[in-house]
Amino acid sequence: MKYAKIITSLLFVPALALADEAEKAKLMEAGKAAYMTCAACHGMDGAGVAAGPKKMAPALGASKIATGDAAVLALVIHNGIAKETQDYLGVMAPLGAALDDEKLASVMTYVRNSFGNTASVVTAADVKKYREANKATTGPVTRAKIEELEKAAGK
Repeated sequence: MKYAKIITSLLFVPALALADEAEKAKLMEAGKAAYMTCAACHGMDGAGVAAGPKKMAPALGASKIATGDAAVLALVIHNGIAKETQDYLGVMAPLGAALDDEKLASVMTYVRNSFGNTASVVTAADVKKYREANKATTGPVTRAKIEELEKAAGK
């Protein structure tokens, strides 16, 4: 009986890993297509599009918003970021209405696992939870609010 459990677990764990990899590949492919909107400011390479001496938007590689708490990234994409400084020429527009749960999950997964980033996959079920948790937050979020949420998440 003990050996049956060991054999079963050895067969089951790789099957789960393959399912996870297949789901991630599907999300990455859809996310790359959905990222085209983001690329207008963040660039195809995620480094931020140069506009004279400044960039339209920050680089996404090694971004603590992109790779940190997925709920914070979801809020940023959904609501946008308030324009408080002139660090970047562009503004992070709210895209929540333009992206259903599946598209938002895929673009988040793509950004979190591209441009040198490595982070967990985000599912449509995750996005649904994030939207519900943040439904009282209206308008673009401030950088101070983002930092507060990141600290609360322990990131």
